[in-house]
Amino acid sequence: MTGDIDRLVEHLAAAPGYRGQIVHVERQAAQPFQHRRPERPLLSPLARLLDHEGVDLYAHQAEVIDRWREGSDVVVATRTASGKSLAYNLVVAEELLARPAATALYLFPTKALGHDQLDRLVELDRVLGLGARPAAYDGDTPPAERAHIRARSRIVVSNPYGLHEYLPQSTSLRRFLANLAVVVVDEAHRYRGVFGSHVALVLRRLLRLCDRLGARPRFVLASGTVANPAEHGGALTGRDVAVVDDGGAAAADRTVVVWDSMRDRDHSAARQAAGLVAALATAGQRTLCFTGSRVGAELVAAWAAERAPGRTVSPYRAGFLPAERRHIERQLRDGFLDAVVSTNALELGIDIGGLDAVVLSGYPGTVASTWQQIGRAGRSGRPALAVLVAGDDPLDQYFVRRPDLLFASPVERAVVSLANPEVLTGQVLCAAAELPLTADDRRHFGDGLEPVVARLAEEGLVAPGPAGRVFTGGFRPASAVRLDGRGGDSVEVRAAGELIEVLERWRALREAHEGAVLLHRGQRFRVCRLDLEAGRAEAEPVDGHEHTEPLVTKDYALGAPDLNRLAGSGSWRIELGPALVRQRVVGYRLRRGDELVASHDLDLPPVDLDTRALWLTPRADLATVVGTGRDLLGALHAAEHGLIHALALLAMCDRGDAGGLSTLAHPASGGPLVAVYDGHAGGAGIADAAFEHFGELVSMTLDMVERCECELGCPRCVFDRACGSENHPMDRVGAARVLRSLLPAAGPLPPWGRLVEA
Repeated sequence: MTGDIDRLVEHLAAAPGYRGQIVHVERQAAQPFQHRRPERPLLSPLARLLDHEGVDLYAHQAEVIDRWREGSDVVVATRTASGKSLAYNLVVAEELLARPAATALYLFPTKALGHDQLDRLVELDRVLGLGARPAAYDGDTPPAERAHIRARSRIVVSNPYGLHEYLPQSTSLRRFLANLAVVVVDEAHRYRGVFGSHVALVLRRLLRLCDRLGARPRFVLASGTVANPAEHGGALTGRDVAVVDDGGAAAADRTVVVWDSMRDRDHSAARQAAGLVAALATAGQRTLCFTGSRVGAELVAAWAAERAPGRTVSPYRAGFLPAERRHIERQLRDGFLDAVVSTNALELGIDIGGLDAVVLSGYPGTVASTWQQIGRAGRSGRPALAVLVAGDDPLDQYFVRRPDLLFASPVERAVVSLANPEVLTGQVLCAAAELPLTADDRRHFGDGLEPVVARLAEEGLVAPGPAGRVFTGGFRPASAVRLDGRGGDSVEVRAAGELIEVLERWRALREAHEGAVLLHRGQRFRVCRLDLEAGRAEAEPVDGHEHTEPLVTKDYALGAPDLNRLAGSGSWRIELGPALVRQRVVGYRLRRGDELVASHDLDLPPVDLDTRALWLTPRADLATVVGTGRDLLGALHAAEHGLIHALALLAMCDRGDAGGLSTLAHPASGGPLVAVYDGHAGGAGIADAAFEHFGELVSMTLDMVERCECELGCPRCVFDRACGSENHPMDRVGAARVLRSLLPAAGPLPPWGRLVEA
């Protein structure tokens, strides 16, 4: 079967237009099973079930059970399709068998994934006779069923958004919460940044209510591979967690191809990905392609369908109605579709059946997501093929030059920030509406609780009561606080009265301004009018192959630093503190395929971002650092871009989660300055992680920059498509000298990812 994959790779290399894009082929041989039993036998109903199904536990599944029985909270961080769900289902089943009144809560990041897993729980309940009546309790649950679930179900499946909304109804959930024994948090690595910060505090609100009712649930978290599973699991739960990360699951043969799209200058990475999807589908390989945007999903699907006549290709993305998504999932699972082109909406473990191949149109932004997407193929045990189509983004091109990093130990840290003032304020307000706030709540919310409560009291939103501070506002806090950190303003995009998209305000400014081209199910719509006050945009269908890109400018103000230290043998000062970023969409580019057709100006209101930033100022003459004949501003600008790109590898953040500034004369420093800021209001821990692991960040950035051979800066190293100054000026060589000056002067450069902090 491996020979079949080799022939398929040869087929791709023999296709018309092939120009040597295959730069690396990694063949991962099937891994043998590693089995063992738990230290104590499973309860007899569970043992009989596994014997009947012919299932021998993998070593890591047995380890999860052993650690749980010791009384630990557990995080299992193993590769995709390694049987994590069986491990936590056995933990839940054992608890519910041992304690007839015990309950369990399952949290999944999406409703779709929760409903997909629910079918397995219903079958488990039937076979074991638990009487648990597993049920989904989320926004899709009919109101008539909710009372029955609260009264009878011992297993409830929900998501963080639902839990956030339902905790204020704790009185009606009293039976369930008072007996809560297990909280399963699946895909825990997805809870990072602002979203993860909110989820961590929602879990603390849950524990706070359970405390009042005399329950002490424990957590079992399932995560993809990250560099800090213990730290991240502890940040989410507020507890020490036992880590199980030695996967003993078998794995099928897999071949991973790294494809450098920049070797074909005539076609974009998306066009080449579409060609690969078409070639694989035509060869009879059921294929799933991932893209980085809704527009990308629509375009690649349309281009692939054009190149694969007689084959069925469908896009799949957020924005489709739930019924549309379920229909596409069924068609893919039942074999009616030859290929699906999706955003990361299909990255998670929704059952879509066995696939033969996966194409990644661009690096997904994190190594963890890369492997989750690659892992969607080959689940039936057959050899699988994955193709990473590297685009012109510097991080994509870094993996072209360093493909070994994709197959090495995880280096990314999942980060959250429990000190984010906006997140903490909103969650404390929700908590006050659920139970009176007391001094004891510092153990849940940290030292930032008291200033937040004082501020809420000044605003008249909390007031003293007999048992503590209580909520006194005239609104429902849980409805006002969004877990994704986005503002409450949204814009409906309609065409001929039909709703086609709902966008939050900043995204609407970028994608639904007048003249913008939106894609929906393969149809293009041009926005004719945007009314932000009414929250409405009007669009009309258009023909052609045009799409638009927004042009964004940013202004910055840096506050007083919280922390500072020296770097580079004292030649630089690093500071960390608050920052204000004002963003404005000032125009857009109209493109036809890859061709620039026109540029247009826009006059739209700004959006302010109060956030956190790290900034660098030289304590020595910058010209001496950069060297004669170099562009000083270009050196700082290129270094800024490099740091932002490398930050995605350090802090597991997505494109757009961080931004930056470089100048030769900033008011905050009176001279040269480079800043990297967190792209989320209040900060998501990204700038703080950059400060804490600054030496490692600079080491990664320098490796990325020095491996390029250009002079001033190109798409392979420091180019940034989102740059407000259109990547001018740039000086890659000068940037490398700046970066080297930020590291300790003595000795050779430490190996990447192994740097002792400066």
